[in-house]
Amino acid sequence: MPVRAIGRRRALALAGAVLFVLTASGPVVAAPDPADATAFVSLTGEKVLAVLRDKSLSQDAKLQRLIEILDGPIDLELVGRLVLGRHWRTATPEQQAEYQRLFRAYALETLASRLNLYSGQTFEIEGAQVANERDTLVRMVILSDERPPLNVEWRLRNRDDGELVAIDMVVEGVSLIITQRSEFDSVIQRDGMDGLLAELRKRAGDRA
Repeated sequence: MPVRAIGRRRALALAGAVLFVLTASGPVVAAPDPADATAFVSLTGEKVLAVLRDKSLSQDAKLQRLIEILDGPIDLELVGRLVLGRHWRTATPEQQAEYQRLFRAYALETLASRLNLYSGQTFEIEGAQVANERDTLVRMVILSDERPPLNVEWRLRNRDDGELVAIDMVVEGVSLIITQRSEFDSVIQRDGMDGLLAELRKRAGDRA
């Protein structure tokens, strides 16, 4: 059944950062049931739209509500490590801690800001299937009167504690984490890990 939803390529990307198909360390947890994964994606979209349609909220209030909603469904700690890639292992514990704090603030602020600009689009869930022993993909098409349909896949995983979370979004066949990971890698190659942290401080602003 069609569900009104979030839109746009990078709006779905979690700060342009929720991107890829790498596996995490730790014990293997069975992939989410496709029906549960579909319900998860639909419910998240419904919550977002409820905020976007609420005319009693100011833009700042909507932004804060969106940040609160998105902080749960996406495993930002895991995503942050995966985006950083090999640089995570070479960062000091202090750098890792600051990076995770800054990345969370930056990612939530970016995605919520993007979503706060859109309210007229709809999405349809086209199907869901187990991708491997850990992950399930939910296929979505985003519909708009102003833009061509946009195909998006959510990659969902059960964490070790059993909680269902999103770890990736693949837009038109491209895992968006690749772009963010490449950008972060370029900054580190040029300015080191401290240079990336300085850049994230600027982007995260007061919410860090």
